[in-house]
Amino acid sequence: MLGLHRTTTANETRHPERRRTPRVLAVAVMAGLILGAAACGSGGGSATATTKATTTTIAIDPATAQADIATSYNTLFNLSNPSLAGKLAVIQNGQQITAALQQALSSSEASASQGSKVDSINILTAAQCAKQSLPPQCAHVVYDILGTGGTAILPMNNGYAVFTGGQWLVAKVTICTLLGLFYSAEGKTGSPPGC
Repeated sequence: MLGLHRTTTANETRHPERRRTPRVLAVAVMAGLILGAAACGSGGGSATATTKATTTTIAIDPATAQADIATSYNTLFNLSNPSLAGKLAVIQNGQQITAALQQALSSSEASASQGSKVDSINILTAAQCAKQSLPPQCAHVVYDILGTGGTAILPMNNGYAVFTGGQWLVAKVTICTLLGLFYSAEGKTGSPPGC
């Protein structure tokens, strides 16, 4: 599904590049839309009071973290199952993006993604999480979005998971990144709502 084409630089040197076929790109963009919409719903403008938050750190078991993160990613990316509640439950601040996720799931391309495969998970330190603007307990996740038959339609993606409320969730930044791809493909400008 990936083809090679050549580009020529200013000094006439030719370099091969990988190019995705339109169908693969459409599926990837759709997955991005759904995931991005999941994290980036419309938000109302309301004033909030600032309070000092306290953070409690819980010891993380790497073995259960891997299984829990993989389950959250697979639940979110299995778009052939249109269960909105299940997807919202595995997204950081999922309730904030209900309307956007409903729109994405109603797309005809939504069923193209049928799950995910987590390739690697690296639990990060609190300082590493802070550098990514994430809560103090987080993980870097490398994952594939799978299509029919378990074939990777969007391989080797980088994302994050956050440990919040005693469970591992797909980080909002992961979904917003994918939604940004969809916005570009649709000719939209600016950041997706809520991202």
